[in-house]
Amino acid sequence: MTLKPASDSDGLILDKLYVTKGNSTLLESLSLTIRPGQCLAVQCNHITGSLIIDVLMDRSKLSAGRATWGGQPLSAASATSRIGWIRQTDAIHERLSARDALTFYMKLYGSFDKSQVDRLLQLVGLQEKQHTSLGKYSISEQRRFHLARAAIHRPELIILEDPEFQMDLESSYLLRQWIQAMCGEGVSIFMTVPSLESALTMTDDVIRWTPSGFKPVLIEEEQNDAAIMEPEEPNAVYDIDVSAPDSEETLYDPAVSAAQAEEASAARNEDRGNAEEVSSDSALEDDADTLGQRWYPQLSFDKIPARVEDKIVLIDPLEMNFIESQDGTSQLHVHSGMYPCSMTLAELEKKLKPFGFFRCHRSYLVNLQRVREVIIWSRNSYSLVLDDEKKSTVPLSKNKYEEMKTIMGIS
Repeated sequence: MTLKPASDSDGLILDKLYVTKGNSTLLESLSLTIRPGQCLAVQCNHITGSLIIDVLMDRSKLSAGRATWGGQPLSAASATSRIGWIRQTDAIHERLSARDALTFYMKLYGSFDKSQVDRLLQLVGLQEKQHTSLGKYSISEQRRFHLARAAIHRPELIILEDPEFQMDLESSYLLRQWIQAMCGEGVSIFMTVPSLESALTMTDDVIRWTPSGFKPVLIEEEQNDAAIMEPEEPNAVYDIDVSAPDSEETLYDPAVSAAQAEEASAARNEDRGNAEEVSSDSALEDDADTLGQRWYPQLSFDKIPARVEDKIVLIDPLEMNFIESQDGTSQLHVHSGMYPCSMTLAELEKKLKPFGFFRCHRSYLVNLQRVREVIIWSRNSYSLVLDDEKKSTVPLSKNKYEEMKTIMGIS
């Protein structure tokens, strides 16, 4: 993802878009560049997403900044035939069939290609209903028709508002296939998406709205976290480590000290000529002192601290469904809501692995006991559906899929 000042380019450039009304800021400064064949999503609420699309369509006026495609405003006549649009409020011709409607739209752009109509109908899964009037389609099928409509004139850029709006599971799957196909043909795609989890299963290039403005979701986060973690052997994820985290005050190593204590105890018993037995706790403490170390009893604290206003809440790991890390803060998603935690995702992963938590994505830890479904969108895109009340969806990275299958015994 490229975030830099605007310059003449063949791609989409948003240069410091800013919208105010009176004393209120409706749209924080937004800058980005999308190159041919790239798909980028802006994760934000519906109101902000709708405003961004309105600005791009020149239906809402900018207070500052500019939006261009190939160096020209998106609303310019020269850009019209090069851009496809999909809004939540798009209407359909209820009496026309999908094939007739696509043919009509294509001819509006001064061309006709039967193979293009056939290809898009198949891509969005409507070939079997191509002669059925659109008014008899389900709402989800009508949304799939709009995917074909936006691409019928072979645009160079497609802009979508909330692409999964009113889509069922099958349509969401076909949407991702459509995105891959469009990008594979060199089409640029710009989307506004309410859910970060959904955005991350559609593209790796995501910009997220935060209280401090728009910020990119960086791929490097996974690499940085990985550098913090100690290297593990294959399948080491299955090992349960119940030892307490290392600290500067901890001088006692259980594995080393136990072996040394056993040797010292054997030598002492031999010298004493089978003297009285001593308790194991006393022996360990004496041996540690002999080695110039002080032994501390092993402590384990399982609960995770989270801050709520001026209080610190201690949360049981088994109450958590998943953990999301964004903007340097870990958010604990539990049955009763969401709580911020000062621990990093790497620290939480190390602490929670014995409780069945799995690093399913660079920005997510998931409680595998809460996973209800594994959705395979494509060979590169996966999601986990949880069994909580919200049916939460968590992204699953391609390189984590095989590891998770082994852990869960999925063939």
